[in-house]
Amino acid sequence: MAAHEVVNALGPYLVAFLLACLWALTEVIQTFRSDLRRALWSRWSGLLIGVNGAFALLVFLLARSAFPSAHPYLLALATGVGWQAFIRTRINLLQPLSPAMGEAVSLSLADLYGRFQRFCWEQINQSLLYGRIRLLERAVRLPVEELERQVRLFAHASALHPPEQVEAHLRKLRDRGQEEQALALAAYLLNQGGYDFLQELLRGREGDVRIGPPPHPLPAQQPADR
Repeated sequence: MAAHEVVNALGPYLVAFLLACLWALTEVIQTFRSDLRRALWSRWSGLLIGVNGAFALLVFLLARSAFPSAHPYLLALATGVGWQAFIRTRINLLQPLSPAMGEAVSLSLADLYGRFQRFCWEQINQSLLYGRIRLLERAVRLPVEELERQVRLFAHASALHPPEQVEAHLRKLRDRGQEEQALALAAYLLNQGGYDFLQELLRGREGDVRIGPPPHPLPAQQPADR
């Protein structure tokens, strides 16, 4: 078989697979945008993306069987973009002979996929928690004034976070205790700026600013994963 024949035969399958993977990748980016690099390295992200692609291939195979005369690339595009509409249908496993015998036993593919997706989200979140907690522990040792200053600098440097909105947020925090303020400010930098941003910020500031002791004794830290 010539090379162009192989490409023509496998091309539609590759298009459907890649579009479905791109859909799943977009979901990961939207959900874990504050810690995107580490989230994408999680094996659970790879599993979610791979399952999306595999499911799209299955739907594409079924669509080709149902519509053999359809243009394969157009069908692949429709499958890759809209395969999730297919899983919203319910599959009847047991159909009663008459309405008097009760309701049909059905399977919701959308429910199964939603459960699987939430499970992957939870596992990705679990894989990120330890590093995020350790980073917050380092951040709250900075003086509250320094954390507040960094939040202001972030707001003025950002094209998406109006300084007036951040100032309103800072005013709300002033009624809280020092420890709660420090944690809220550090969490703001982590969630809005991202894990890598806060990590780089701490690397630059921990040597310049005198770090105080943590508010409470911390348990012995486990060695960092390599």
